[in-house]
Amino acid sequence: MSQKLELSGQRFGRLLVLCEAGRTKQKGVLWKCFCDCGKKIIVSGNSLSGRKTKSCGCLQKEKCIEASTTHGLRYTPEYRVWTLMKNRCLNKNANNYKYYGGRGIAVCNRWLKFENFFKDMGKRPNPKFTIERVNNNKGYSLSNCIWATKKTQARNRRLSKKNTSGTQGVNWHKIWNKYQVRIRVKGKDVFLGYFQNIAEAIVARKEGEIKYWEKTI
Repeated sequence: MSQKLELSGQRFGRLLVLCEAGRTKQKGVLWKCFCDCGKKIIVSGNSLSGRKTKSCGCLQKEKCIEASTTHGLRYTPEYRVWTLMKNRCLNKNANNYKYYGGRGIAVCNRWLKFENFFKDMGKRPNPKFTIERVNNNKGYSLSNCIWATKKTQARNRRLSKKNTSGTQGVNWHKIWNKYQVRIRVKGKDVFLGYFQNIAEAIVARKEGEIKYWEKTI
């Protein structure tokens, strides 16, 4: 009788073997596996060791999509950003789903098609940039997204307790009855203007971040 292979902890394509899951006369030893897309499946040891099964089925689906894709941008950074954006909002098995789709963060209908996303957002300015939502309580759409660096995003997460707008550097000025916009540059506050509309104030702040902060990255 041949010795049983110990496959726990081994990786086969997109599958990470978790533990043994029983055996059958037809398929032999079965193994529980975790796919990179977030799904768990049961696969026979023969299929794994023979490289017949490399995913839960998502790999084949992607190949079919790739074969029917005509935009020619399948392997671009923008396509990867778009794929990850959809995954964290739509895939309940994604590790970070609870922080996005799980709390109501959605992708607008227009951006469910990559061509529309790319047309609206264009190319990333450079590899340091990724997609950022201007208002973290709203979803992904042209009106709420910009390209920004991780450094800019990290700075924007550190909100003052006095902040009431939800955006770093944007506060309501009681005397002027307008939103006051400022940005901290090299230890000094730079005034960016007063705005009646919160959306205009947020845009002014984001433009200021690109103008002042990205130079230091």
